Amino acid sequence: MSGPIGVGIVGAGQSGTKLAAQYLAAQRREKINLLKVCDTSIAALGALLIARETSSITQERLTTDVHDILNNPDIAIVHIATPSQTHYDLSKMALEMGKNVLVENPMTLSSHEAYHLVDVAKTGGLLIEVNHAVRFNRALQVASEMLNRGELGKLFHVKVHWTDQTSSPDADIIFNLGHNPVDILNLLLGAWPKDVSGVEKAYRNSGTHNDVAYIFAEYPNGIFAHIKLSWLNPRNVREVTIVGSEGSLIVDCLTQRLVQHHLDTTYEIPVTPGYSLVASQIERFAGRVARGDCTVDLTGPRTVETLEAISRSLSEKKISAVANVNYEEEILKLTQDAETNISQDLSAENKAP
Repeated sequence: MSGPIGVGIVGAGQSGTKLAAQYLAAQRREKINLLKVCDTSIAALGALLIARETSSITQERLTTDVHDILNNPDIAIVHIATPSQTHYDLSKMALEMGKNVLVENPMTLSSHEAYHLVDVAKTGGLLIEVNHAVRFNRALQVASEMLNRGELGKLFHVKVHWTDQTSSPDADIIFNLGHNPVDILNLLLGAWPKDVSGVEKAYRNSGTHNDVAYIFAEYPNGIFAHIKLSWLNPRNVREVTIVGSEGSLIVDCLTQRLVQHHLDTTYEIPVTPGYSLVASQIERFAGRVARGDCTVDLTGPRTVETLEAISRSLSEKKISAVANVNYEEEILKLTQDAETNISQDLSAENKAP
């Protein structure tokens, strides 16, 4: 595939507007060509025309019909930026129409659905990936490199403090805020948790959704992790603390600042932030599509698996094991389920008068 890759965005809400701005920036660098933006809300599409960052979008590129994207042969990538409960259906539609899919986190609300999307992509020779732009945070990347070199000695504990001042009345704090901390822990530790537990509480919106959650996770080699999620903080906090036998690191993900503590000494480690985390993710994904790299990426399903285990622990009020299913076994189960359903349908037809 040569030349800029055609892209369509589904979803022009708050995150969709930011995405459109990043895609337009990538378009100026001749990496991609943003051909269509879809949303069922005319107001959301209109906002793109008047926002300074997206005012270069012409009205002809806006649509309320997702099929204008799915049926466009010039579009190779569809970016799904809609509410989480719609991710599975829209991603599946796009894959079945021969499109590569970049979908916002969480990938789906069910790991079974997430694995199914991976299988649909693999069968069609396509690529599906979750937007984990946080992995392009340079401070986190440098911290990960330091851990790989063993500079903190034996790892003991990692704490992730992740808050947001905005929330939706019907949002689930685990799936809404928890995906980035889970993703970060996988980046730093190179593993997924064995067991998780936690507590959550509704304060401001009692009876509708929880505002605060504390999550505890045990990783291989006895490493313990703690995640604090909150919609009540007066300011946004995105901080990671890593503790080892030879010192500790504190990562401020908002400023991409990295501080190391060793014995009685504290010093900042120089980090040159990237120009945009989202743009880095976009251009990396477009590069993979251009190269025909359809390597299976299980980060999305594994993250959803972990979030499911956390939710199960909260509802059952006990430690919950993370499934960490074997990908091939999961795909076999999907195939067997489909064959069973077909067999039952045929049997019902044969018995019909």
